[in-house]
Amino acid sequence: MCMKKIWILFLIFSFITCPTFGCNMLKNKPITHSNGTIEYNFLKQKQVKPSKILYRFVLKELGKTPKEAQDLANIKLKTVSAFETDLNDDGKKEIIGIIFSTYYSGTAGTSLFILEKQNNVYQNIAKYMINIETNKNFYVLPNKTNGYKDIIFYSSSAFDFKSMRAKFNSKYYYNYEQDEKFKNYLKDFSNYNVSEITNIKGK
Repeated sequence: MCMKKIWILFLIFSFITCPTFGCNMLKNKPITHSNGTIEYNFLKQKQVKPSKILYRFVLKELGKTPKEAQDLANIKLKTVSAFETDLNDDGKKEIIGIIFSTYYSGTAGTSLFILEKQNNVYQNIAKYMINIETNKNFYVLPNKTNGYKDIIFYSSSAFDFKSMRAKFNSKYYYNYEQDEKFKNYLKDFSNYNVSEITNIKGK
């Protein structure tokens, strides 16, 4: 009888707290398809822990306090959407996310962040020209390039919402679909090593 009461109380508690805890946690998890592809929608989904990590990373990168970042371009925790997944099957999860802010968005789309912990410090390994359309789904594929899973995303209206693929070039994720265009673009910036960015083995 006692166990029955405990079970009933548990069900009542789950029903009451579901919108705050359980259901949202399940709803916000990336969808893993039978072929191993991971699907996520930044506009409709958000995982709290990864979003907090990305938010703290951006504050540090900008050298801003939360108040300063909000005043700069409405950058706050609510405008961050991120999820975590293991891209290289090393047992450690990377953070993939975006910031809904004019500071990181434009006609080319919204900048994608992929954070990997290196020597206990997060580094952005997607900082070269990966801009996505946030209204469309984002995919992590099971197949790999240089030990890291390929990703598929949709470009913005500036690129006709085309599906694009980014691969890991042994140091960064790079949008090789726009390889020649980006090579020409980056030639105008002396601080960029074009060969380092675009040298992807196994295209």
